[in-house]
Amino acid sequence: MKKLCDFFCDHRNLSLFVAGISVLVLGTALIMHHGFDILPCHLCYLQRKPYWATIALGVLGFLGAKHAPRATFALLLLAGATFLYGAGMAFFHTGVEHGWWETLKGCGGEGATLPADATIEELKEYLKNRPIVDCRVPGFKFLGLSLTEYNLIASTFLSLFTFFHAIKGRKGK
Repeated sequence: MKKLCDFFCDHRNLSLFVAGISVLVLGTALIMHHGFDILPCHLCYLQRKPYWATIALGVLGFLGAKHAPRATFALLLLAGATFLYGAGMAFFHTGVEHGWWETLKGCGGEGATLPADATIEELKEYLKNRPIVDCRVPGFKFLGLSLTEYNLIASTFLSLFTFFHAIKGRKGK
């Protein structure tokens, strides 16, 4: 266990993990969407954005770890905060799914915004055919948990994991 902890306390390794796990999470979401036709709602799309950011933060941290260790430490803290932000978004969406509070206005799926530069006829056709996905209804459940709840667990874990190893790795230097 100590060897594993030492591995992730190396900021270069932790940065690569942050980017890699974010690619894995986004890849899984895209496969479920396009491969299994599990349509995401507007809040689901918003929950993907922190993962895009942590990919960039992880890659930058990996590239700069040897030459700019202080910057890499800051990038890892920012990645931890980004995962925490994602956990907050997932918590909000979980509350929407369970009816604890109302959803956002315009929560209607991928097509929540109108396409730019379209003619009136193109807009009519677009509005007739776009999928409407209700943010209150989970698109898929596994072992009694929605994908949003799994994202809440994953984002919380990744935030704590990143903070812990970034700080522990910093103290070791």
